[in-house]
Amino acid sequence: MEQKSISYLKKQRRNSVQVLYRTCLLEENVIKVKQEMLDNFLIENLDSQVNEYITIILDSFDDLKETIIPLIGRTWSWERLPHVIKAILINGVYEITNNIAPKAVVISESIDMVREFLPSWDTNFINALLDQVNL
Repeated sequence: MEQKSISYLKKQRRNSVQVLYRTCLLEENVIKVKQEMLDNFLIENLDSQVNEYITIILDSFDDLKETIIPLIGRTWSWERLPHVIKAILINGVYEITNNIAPKAVVISESIDMVREFLPSWDTNFINALLDQVNL
């Protein structure tokens, strides 16, 4: 695993969640979002590595979603989750399963994003779900 600075990983994570959020808003139309990325409509000034990282996640979107759905539990469903939570979970699952950062770091950073973007959301849900994900 190539070592990257913490600030670089945070930037990459934040950009990824922004694009994944857009994907969820567009009813999970990955093709449209990838085209918007190519046309530079989504996030300007992405370096090529971040762009490639996000493209890989978008290509894995359905598989990552299928990993999450059984972990959601009985009281929630994928459809009921706020889009930003979906985006954070997809990014977190990708990072954990691809060993981008240690699991504890991914969970902590995911919780921090939830607190920033959706302060009223129960972060225990994120913690419990991501903790169930295996490499």
